[in-house]
Amino acid sequence: MTRRSINLIQFWLSIALFSVPSVAFAVSGYIRFMSGYFRPAEADVYPYFVFTVLVTLLWAFIVEHLGLNKFTTLLTLQTGIRTAILATSSCAVLALSLAFFYRTMNFARVFVIIGCSLIFVLSLGIIHLFRWFMHALEQSTNGRFPIAILGADEFAEGIARHLSDSRFARCKVACFVALPNQVLASLSSPVLKWDQLDEVVDVFHCKELLVALPPEHLGEAKKVLQVVQHLCIPVRLVLDLGEGVFLPEKIFDFYGIPLLDVRPYPIDTVGYALGKRAFDVAFSLVVLLCAAPLMFLIALLIKLTSRGPILFAQERVSLNGRRFEMLKFRTMLLQDSSVSNCLHTERDDRRISPIGRVLRRVSFDEFPQFINVLKGDMSVVGPRPELTFFVQKFRHEIPSYMSRHNVKCGITGWAQINGLRGSDTSISNRIQYDLYYLRNWSMTLDVKIIFLTVFNGIVSPQAY
Repeated sequence: MTRRSINLIQFWLSIALFSVPSVAFAVSGYIRFMSGYFRPAEADVYPYFVFTVLVTLLWAFIVEHLGLNKFTTLLTLQTGIRTAILATSSCAVLALSLAFFYRTMNFARVFVIIGCSLIFVLSLGIIHLFRWFMHALEQSTNGRFPIAILGADEFAEGIARHLSDSRFARCKVACFVALPNQVLASLSSPVLKWDQLDEVVDVFHCKELLVALPPEHLGEAKKVLQVVQHLCIPVRLVLDLGEGVFLPEKIFDFYGIPLLDVRPYPIDTVGYALGKRAFDVAFSLVVLLCAAPLMFLIALLIKLTSRGPILFAQERVSLNGRRFEMLKFRTMLLQDSSVSNCLHTERDDRRISPIGRVLRRVSFDEFPQFINVLKGDMSVVGPRPELTFFVQKFRHEIPSYMSRHNVKCGITGWAQINGLRGSDTSISNRIQYDLYYLRNWSMTLDVKIIFLTVFNGIVSPQAY
């Protein structure tokens, strides 16, 4: 699985484990004081709440210390019973030792016993649920995601063998790419020539590219990375650092193989995957609900003033080169899609209908793209999606063009608020702004771009 998937699963696994004491003692409190199974007793809620918070903090520390929220730990356990008992007993002993000094309140023994028992049961259940999920994921059709290895010598073959033998690396080597004048090893997957590099994405649909250069050839890394920078998938450099080498932030251990991120990939972070997605969904729902009457009026005007459908769908390219149908209110007269899909709109374009010219001027034709955001094809903020025809054209003409597809495309973006909107603006300059966004992404930057989009006015001289 990709680094993004690893981060997401580990994040949710940590959340599930950290919440165990809260759930356990909430149920324990109900059983002891509200279920009627035990003698009624008056209880002050506050001390029990403090005790639960204390246990939760201690439990989180123990989970981290034992590595219970780590892939490699849970997948190597046999039954998990011994580890769950160790974690629960350690937490209980520490909590009760600290509670001993809190003499103003005597906690109900049944409450503590039931709570600790439930911590053991719930943690063991989460461990086995996670193991079952990972097993089911591995057995599924998409259980092992395809990757490509740049290199086809003995060093690359060793990397592939290591990943194949690993119990934890949910990936498969779909192909190798031979470097110029490289002596090929005996490999089990197809080997592409250096000039076939684009087939890594276009034919084999790989999710990541690992650059496997032997230590003695690391001096060639700069030249090689300049060539692969046009790919729209994460590129990671394999580093043979030896044992016991400290791994800084940009280097991570991929199941025993040190990998270096050669570009920033916000999509790998939990903040991008969850925080940005939650914001996109909430923001889009609010916009669509508030704009519903206006959108109905626009749809009616389009239907009454020109022949054809209300919405216009056109293929665009987004994250990792994935194609999707972007929606807009139709602003042009009916025409052959084979023509419109390879032409940018120009100023005073005769294809634009009268009502369409007004809609484009005020950007109201973009409202249906919030549906694309809800579907997950786009984000509210990101590089503007380009026609597939021009993506194929620019990828070979403009260095780093495909790097912009390492984040989701957006309705508005950093280039747009800086005046680079419309086909008559410099594509090269727009790419530089898109790359700035890629390198500096944060939720704060997204909010800033949305604010400036609204503050500077939806009506723009670049809109036509």
